[in-house]
Amino acid sequence: MADLYCVGVDLGGTNIKAGLLDEGAKVVGNISVPTEVDRGTQAVVDNITEAAERVMREAGVDRGKVVGIGIGSPGPMSHRRGLVINPGNLPCMKNVPLRDIVAERTGIPTTLENDANAAAWGEFWAGAGRDVSDFVMFTLGTGVGGGVVVNGRLLRGHFENGAELGHMIVQPGGRRCSCAQHGCVEAYSSAYNLARRAEEMVAEGRPSSLKKRVDAGELLMAEHIVEAAQAGDALAEQVWDEACYYLGVAMVTMQHMSNPQRVVLAGGLIAAGDFLLSRVRSHASKLTWNLLNDLPEIQFATLGNDAGFIGAAGCAWEARRTGEW
Repeated sequence: MADLYCVGVDLGGTNIKAGLLDEGAKVVGNISVPTEVDRGTQAVVDNITEAAERVMREAGVDRGKVVGIGIGSPGPMSHRRGLVINPGNLPCMKNVPLRDIVAERTGIPTTLENDANAAAWGEFWAGAGRDVSDFVMFTLGTGVGGGVVVNGRLLRGHFENGAELGHMIVQPGGRRCSCAQHGCVEAYSSAYNLARRAEEMVAEGRPSSLKKRVDAGELLMAEHIVEAAQAGDALAEQVWDEACYYLGVAMVTMQHMSNPQRVVLAGGLIAAGDFLLSRVRSHASKLTWNLLNDLPEIQFATLGNDAGFIGAAGCAWEARRTGEW
């Protein structure tokens, strides 16, 4: 049936993004509103519902043609139960049955998905993975996240905690991660930990051009490490190469596990461009077992900050297609 639409909502700690998309992934309208976490659960739920309603109104679409709503929420959450469980950046949303609340308020079938899975589904459905059936995405930001698609379906796992890519152990007994484990890929390859690793090495007395920033009280950022490494700073080069190496380890682990056609990199670190891509490819190619698997294509995401709401809408379309409702 033509001219049907789904709403996608990307629930963040600061803002809620909502978009209206047709079945071909065309965005016909999108908005952003404050989350207002400080006002509590009711305000956040109200803002989510109003964002969905508003994007429909402003797009000028007949409400009867909107057949689903998808919401991407930070975890922990349960897709099966439609429950936001205990998201760290949304403390007021503990144990909120968000799917059912939004469905009841709007009268539109609703599905709830992990926000990292939703963003990965967005790239799979409408971005860098749209022409493949098996796909892995690593999101390289403050942390490391991502999602996995196997045979055209999101990998969630029995306990719905599958595809926690950032917490794959790549160096047993290695650097401590925010999850309290040691040696996770996030502890090496996230933008935050990349910068912290450089700060630690400067504090140990290692010579580096980055010392000027540290001595000035400036907080090191990932882009400072990239800039210094590209300029030939040995310390920055070591930290950058280490981050790319461990990302390559994680990538090859996923290659041997799910055998994707394509690996997509997203998040703030992809601003490094080929300085990231070529280095990761080099490490991954040395680690892969070519007897069984060729290295998958590795490329950057294409949807940018819109991947969340696009993917959430795509999850709604998928729920409709598979008979979830």
